[in-house]
Amino acid sequence: MWLGAIGAGSALYAWWESTAVEVREHRLSVADLPPGLDGLRILHVSDTHFPANGDSIGRFLEQVWPLDYDLVCCTGDFVETSAGWDSAADALTQLEAPFGVFATLGAHDYCQPVRSLDEWASFNVDRLKGSPRRFVNPQPFVERLEAAGIVVLRNEWRSLEIGGELVRIGGAGDDSVGMAQLESAVPPAGGFSMLLTHSPDAALRMPLWADGGPSVVLSGHTHGGQIRVPGWGAPLRHSRLVNRTQADGVFDVRGAQVVVSRGFGTAHVPLRFACQPEIGLIHLSSGPG
Repeated sequence: MWLGAIGAGSALYAWWESTAVEVREHRLSVADLPPGLDGLRILHVSDTHFPANGDSIGRFLEQVWPLDYDLVCCTGDFVETSAGWDSAADALTQLEAPFGVFATLGAHDYCQPVRSLDEWASFNVDRLKGSPRRFVNPQPFVERLEAAGIVVLRNEWRSLEIGGELVRIGGAGDDSVGMAQLESAVPPAGGFSMLLTHSPDAALRMPLWADGGPSVVLSGHTHGGQIRVPGWGAPLRHSRLVNRTQADGVFDVRGAQVVVSRGFGTAHVPLRFACQPEIGLIHLSSGPG
């Protein structure tokens, strides 16, 4: 009886924690940061996993709207499956920033729609078996984001000017399913460059910072483990870059600072334990890196 009560209590807590969103701030000292970018504030949104019914949109916007930022960067898995495209678009198209909103996609944004309990069970059993995923074309979702002014980067990059400085932002496909084409996603040398990539493992293959690679990389995918064992770490991380004791945070990879978000949503089960969901607020400053 006691074991059952403890299990039920833990599950209830894990459900509550999945809704307890933290605004997590990172202050990055960047060695080559141009003077005009000193103090730039970036809203980092990742792994929202919006469901088709959109029941987490209000919680998301309540956290975002009070924040003060200059640029928005979104790193994929906006939905659990393509059934959530409309909900995700309803939320993401409300994001605005003086220097724009940039996004890249994750594998979940391509997943076949799941709308019933039977489909959900089949979807997750297939994942556990390691069956190949069935993808759909996300173009309708992408078009709706782009119609609202969001720049969706699918293995490509764009230039913009911030504070009189040249900034290049690249967006890679999801490296966890072989979609990242870094030769076209990583911006060329010159100016200040950033890379958005859903899976942080793409950073392990990008050019060295000293050879013109990006200075800052924003990513997600790991969910910080989503379910952590206190005092031990995260059993599941789905990334070679992170480890069980540090499944999210800031990493130095090939001379770049790589930020791995815990993400806003949950995947497969609506639970988190010892791993709060997050929305990131990144402050850039000049320094030794």
